[in-house]
Amino acid sequence: GDLSEATQRLLTRVSNLGIPIRRESGRELRRMNASEDAADVLALVGPPPVQSLEELMAADGIVFVLVGLRYPGNVGYILRCLEVAGGAGVVLDNDWEAPQRDEALRVGMCPDRFFPVLDAPSGEAVAAARAAGRRVVALETSGRVSPWEARLVGPLAVIVGSETTGVPRALLEKADEVVAIPVDGFIPSYNVQAAVGIVLGEWMRQNS
Repeated sequence: GDLSEATQRLLTRVSNLGIPIRRESGRELRRMNASEDAADVLALVGPPPVQSLEELMAADGIVFVLVGLRYPGNVGYILRCLEVAGGAGVVLDNDWEAPQRDEALRVGMCPDRFFPVLDAPSGEAVAAARAAGRRVVALETSGRVSPWEARLVGPLAVIVGSETTGVPRALLEKADEVVAIPVDGFIPSYNVQAAVGIVLGEWMRQNS
């Protein structure tokens, strides 16, 4: 919409200082402001999202390593949930083209505005997690403990595999622990979105 003269002067000043400006809808500004009051401008204070695996693994919060996920909707859901929960960031290891990645970010409400979404081989991500002192947990139906039985405190990296083939065996062998979501029905596993949501909820509980 139309901006006041005061807001236009502020944007000019901010632009001259080299501070990135992103235009959002009024609805988005109200949501980010946690208020029903309209706001022309919100300032996001803090460092920009990191750009390397080493920086990501050294940050506070849980990291997810997504390996071979096929559907942008699933990835977008995970990105949004992790950002809302206060996670450190995500590593994507897949063979997507740019439109698929862009769709996942769109579904996830563009979380890369606020935390890193890096593209890297999963093996490198696990090595970086180890170097930074993170425990590595795999989420897979072959796991022998549930999320509420596992230790999900401290620096943590969680590996999530594709919807069809799961976590590759080579990565399972590198994990400190393999976690499974208990099921009672005939279908052997939850949708990956639900499984990640369950793990994130338990992570938040254990770290509250």
